[in-house]
Amino acid sequence: MSGKHIFQIPFLKDHHNHLSLYSLLFKCPSLQGVLQKTDALNMIRALDKDSLSVVLGWNSGHYDFTSIELEEFPPVIIVNLSLHGFIMSKKAEEIMKPSHPEIVKNYRNTEWYERHFPNMLIFLANCVPARDGLLTDFFQAMEQKGIYYIEDMLLPNEPILNAIQHSSYAQRTAIWADPGTFHSLNENSRTFIKGIKLFTDGALGARTAAIRKPFKDGSTGYLLHSDDVLYRAMAEATSLKKGVSVHAIGEDATAQVVRVTQQLKQDGIQFSLLRMEHCQFIMESVAREAKELGIVLSMQPNFSIDSIDYSDRMEQWYLENNNPFRMLIDNAGFVPGEDLIFGSDGMPHGADAALNAALFPPYPIQKLSIDEFVAGYCMPDQSTGVINVEIKDNKAFTDLK
Repeated sequence: MSGKHIFQIPFLKDHHNHLSLYSLLFKCPSLQGVLQKTDALNMIRALDKDSLSVVLGWNSGHYDFTSIELEEFPPVIIVNLSLHGFIMSKKAEEIMKPSHPEIVKNYRNTEWYERHFPNMLIFLANCVPARDGLLTDFFQAMEQKGIYYIEDMLLPNEPILNAIQHSSYAQRTAIWADPGTFHSLNENSRTFIKGIKLFTDGALGARTAAIRKPFKDGSTGYLLHSDDVLYRAMAEATSLKKGVSVHAIGEDATAQVVRVTQQLKQDGIQFSLLRMEHCQFIMESVAREAKELGIVLSMQPNFSIDSIDYSDRMEQWYLENNNPFRMLIDNAGFVPGEDLIFGSDGMPHGADAALNAALFPPYPIQKLSIDEFVAGYCMPDQSTGVINVEIKDNKAFTDLK
């Protein structure tokens, strides 16, 4: 794309985000965009020395923290950008150990963390007390970034669900819950849940995504469940008369979801809605099978930047085949807005990062057209807000109305 092009598009409909968690943690400091360790150290050392703080947005690919630094820090939990992992200072461990001894004992074990991932997000959400106006603050901030609708992919608890239900934002979200949280809700609350969220693997940042080749440091990703266990979980989820959403990043994970779905359908089990989240690595043969099975792919254009951010941990093939939108659309036949939808996972929020990653990605296979972006990522019309997009010199600039 050369020259200057101007478009006007609707506000975003973020199909994959964490409304509850990010609303609760919205006022927390963030290391996202803090690229120098010296700046990160200064930020953390300036935190309250007497009460627990939560810091978001840490990219472990940029820098790590030594055991000596963690001993010196104020009480703080530093959360990985992907949410798949965190570290605690010594003082934070001392505060949390009486109430959460199992977490303090095991959170550094990446496999244990992934197998307890929903509970770990719930733990983080409960580290910050709820406050008046948190939903209003968050939605207003998201509007400033061009987002109108925000799906919540993992509900932490019933009180935050009640707050959403009784707010003016109830029609601007859809709520998903893991099986344990869903069964803990009362009958009335369950009616507000769109679907059940399941997991098959971890994340690239934590080196726990189920990719077939080892990461550069020799570690290997893995599937969280056998086919039999995933079969039973998906069957139980759809028996609740809800949609089913399955987190799957690595090519072994996406293949497992498709393989198990085929078996379920052969056994007569049908889904009102089946989504596969992220799908950063999916082989063309698996994608074609997913298309035939009616699986909706829910993906994040901003994750194309993982091909740069995680070049320290993935082999070249993975950098080049991350987020294969062109294969999915041109070869497998997925249609943006129908069975291919987009969101951010909050990493980061907003139109600017999403547009630039979609239109000017690191590799050609990741490229989307502006029409494909709008179909898969935007509200159906411009009545909720308008994003003015100017594309020039391989970058998109936006302002909002």
